[in-house]
Formats: sequence, C-alpha cells, structure tokens
Amino acid sequence: MARERVQLNYICQRYMIRVIDVKARGDHYVLETNRGPKELHIWPRLDVLRWSFSWREQLARQGVREIERFIRTRDAKPYVIVRKIGFTLSDHLRDAKAFTPALEHAHQCGQLAARMHQAQAGTEYLPVVDLLRREQNHLSSEMKRARDSYRQLRQAAGERSRTAKWVMEQFPALLERMERSVELLHSPLLKEEDLAPSHLSLGPENWAWLDGRLILRGFYHSRLSVQPRDIASYLKYLYQQDGQLAQVEAFLNGYEQIKPLRYEEYLLLLAFLAFPAEAWEQVEPFVADGRGTEPDAEAVEALKHTLRRQQELDRLLWYLAQRTERSGRGIAHEPV
Repeated sequence: MARERVQLNYICQRYMIRVIDVKARGDHYVLETNRGPKELHIWPRLDVLRWSFSWREQLARQGVREIERFIRTRDAKPYVIVRKIGFTLSDHLRDAKAFTPALEHAHQCGQLAARMHQAQAGTEYLPVVDLLRREQNHLSSEMKRARDSYRQLRQAAGERSRTAKWVMEQFPALLERMERSVELLHSPLLKEEDLAPSHLSLGPENWAWLDGRLILRGFYHSRLSVQPRDIASYLKYLYQQDGQLAQVEAFLNGYEQIKPLRYEEYLLLLAFLAFPAEAWEQVEPFVADGRGTEPDAEAVEALKHTLRRQQELDRLLWYLAQRTERSGRGIAHEPV
C-alpha cells in the first residue's frame, strides 16, 4: 500500500493540481483537488490508451464536447506512463445523473454513438482484424462445445426426469441460433479493410445527463471488438426495456443520419444479437459432465425466463432484417 501511495503521489505531481484527498473506487481513484474532483484511471495496455486518447481528441476537434477527455500534464502530455502502465486524469462528473433515454434522446444517443464510431475508424489500431477473428473463434468454440455436449447427452444411457428432458429439448433451437450467428460472422462479405475497432459493449453506464446535456462517458477499461458490436448490445438493452421498437428505431435513425450502416455492419449486428449467450451460459453447467445433472427448480425457471427473452428478441432481429431491405441491402428474406 505504501508503494502504491508513493506511485500515486508521483503521478499526481505531474499535473497542475494539488491533491487534498484520494479515494479508491473499484477500478479507479477519485481525487479531491484544488481544481475540483478528478478521476485517475489505470491502463494496463498502452495501445488501447493511445487509441482511446486519439478518438476522444478527434471528436473534440470536430466540436463534440459531450465526451470525457484526458487532462494534460504540466508538460502538456495527455497521460503518464510508469513501467509500461498508463495513467490518465479526467474530470469526475459528480453531478451527472444516470440516464435512460426517452424517445427524443434515443435519436441523440444514436448520433453521438455514430460520431464516436467515425472518430474510432479514423484512428490507427493495427490489429483490428484480430478483433474479428477473436469474435469468430470465440463463438465457433462455444458452438462446438454446445454441439459436443448435446451429442454426448444423447448417447448417455439412463433415465432422465421430465425436467432434464425439457432442458435437452431446448438444444436444437439453441444450436440453430448459434450456427446462424457463426455463419453470419464468417460471411465473406466482411472485408478486412472495412473493419474498424470499437468497444465490446455500450450500456446505460456509458450515458449521463449533466447540466441539461447528454454526456458519453466511460470506456476506460472496456475490452475492444469490431464495430458495431457495442451498438448490438445497446439495441438489445433499449429493446428489452419495454419490448417496443420505437427507441431502437430512433437510435438507428440518429446513427444513420451521421453514419449510414453498410450491409456488412448489419450482418454483424444480426450475428451478435442472434447468438444465445445467456441461454447457453445457463444450460452449460447442466451438461458440463456429458451426462446431464438434475437441474434445480430455480435454475429451470431462470432458463425459461431467458428463453422467453430470447424469443422476444426475434422481433428485433426481424426488424433489423427488414430495415436492411428497405435500405436496398436485401437480407430480410434470409433466416436470422
């Protein structure tokens, strides 16, 4: 702890601030200073730090102020590096309120997300193709594990309870969704030169309301993926708030007003949304030993709830396919 305190003191001295108090807050520190509250974040990966700084600054140069930026040091550097670990300082938005968008704000969220994607696409991140391969390998591996588990269960001898049989009966639909998702993610239409990096997810924690304006915040410790992986996660969140498509449509209209989605990006949206990750996560413990243990009542009810939500999500997938066709890109008649 003493060593950590010395390192923090050294980093804080690099900035034009006087630190009054330091509080650890999970994965970062909140500093009370003579220039207001600040946040100190730690970046284990310097390539991600530099990339994050680049797209934030590019947004700022375009006049976008609704984004957190890095405060510069005494010698005008945007971050501090100590033993190959990066540190950034930013304003702590103490008065920011958690934000769930209404219809008119969903449109604004879409516009800001599109501007973020534009800025990210214009910054250098060399292994971007590896991000797609990582997603492809992960989903393919999960599909293979599910397929192998199902085959082993079918071959296993012994009587099963009605509950165990019901869980077994969910496998064909589960596998079909996985296979379709993997097929879309391996489409030959996904060209390396068209790929751009973004974050693994975009959620309600990334939006805030401050002084009458919308703020895009966070992404200090987010894993990276290809665009539009984060958009898929946010569309799912918006849709599952009320099971309606109005906010989804408003978000996408705002997004495409700034950055029209290409056909390949719609394929990615559908691929990420179609994969039944939550259902497989709940089924896997039951089939992990290849024989199928008896699921308890609570686990079965949780799985039923997840399956209902997955089926409800089909309406969103169908909407996205139709939206693509209305834009002249034509995949609405393909099964999703």
